[in-house]
Amino acid sequence: MIFRQIAAWALVLVTLIAFPAKAQIELPDWETVKISTENLGHGVYMLQGFGGNIGAYVGQGGVFLVDNEYAPLSAKIMAALSAISDQPVRFVVNTHWHRDHRGGNENFVNAGAMIIAHDETRRIMALAQQTPDMQSEIGPSIQNLPAITYDKAMTFHLGEEIIEVRYVPNVHTSGDSLVIFKNANIIQTGDMYFNGFYPFIDVPFGGSIDNMIAFYDDLYALADADTKIIPGHGSVANREDVRAYQNMLKVVRTRVSRAIAKGLSLEDLNAAKPLADLDPEWGDNLITADWLLNMVYADLTTHGMKAAVK
Repeated sequence: MIFRQIAAWALVLVTLIAFPAKAQIELPDWETVKISTENLGHGVYMLQGFGGNIGAYVGQGGVFLVDNEYAPLSAKIMAALSAISDQPVRFVVNTHWHRDHRGGNENFVNAGAMIIAHDETRRIMALAQQTPDMQSEIGPSIQNLPAITYDKAMTFHLGEEIIEVRYVPNVHTSGDSLVIFKNANIIQTGDMYFNGFYPFIDVPFGGSIDNMIAFYDDLYALADADTKIIPGHGSVANREDVRAYQNMLKVVRTRVSRAIAKGLSLEDLNAAKPLADLDPEWGDNLITADWLLNMVYADLTTHGMKAAVK
């Protein structure tokens, strides 16, 4: 298993090199990044800086945080939290292992917080610390790793809020967590859902376009017309936004699967620009069309096209 994961990471590096330059995430001058705070009601806030969205529940006895962006932004995030509460951060949930969502773990541990994640997320993070090519991605400190892990689900009773953390396997990664603020009627998805632009699917580490499309049915059913959904990236959404996003991904999947069935190479697929009509609405953002096509092509050719090609 460890050898396969190391080989998978090597594939990630090779694949990223092959992607267009625009697909590489350029880190900003951290001094220029500002943290915005949006009050979603019932003590729940969304913070945005650079990286994944942060969810925060402010209740009696402390702050419950979901994700924490990059390490250089920790001081700014803590300052933004102090503007809405004088309580300390007690818990931080990592929705998955990517650095833009959990890069500040060590800083928050040093400030007194406990890090929580799914068993699989911690396993990947621990593996990264043992793998030379991945060590710079995770950092050597044990404080980067979750201190508390769970198997299927766990529930927090904090003040007036009930917060449920659920494992959703093999959507964005193999260790995704969904966070539900039940009384507030707010759901945080991590990178299982990007609002407004193409997704990133971490195929070497368990991501799947088919599972992602299927997950949106579950997410839609969990929500009602008033539910606010905090995506991994993008603005706060509702369940109709999720349905529109699902429909877009179905189109992407169908076009790639047809190309594979016709024997097109990845190079020919990219040259054909099959997402040109979708780009004005969903492209030219964090994930480019070519990057998405590479991920979906790799997923379907590696794992098989389970659904019928229409």
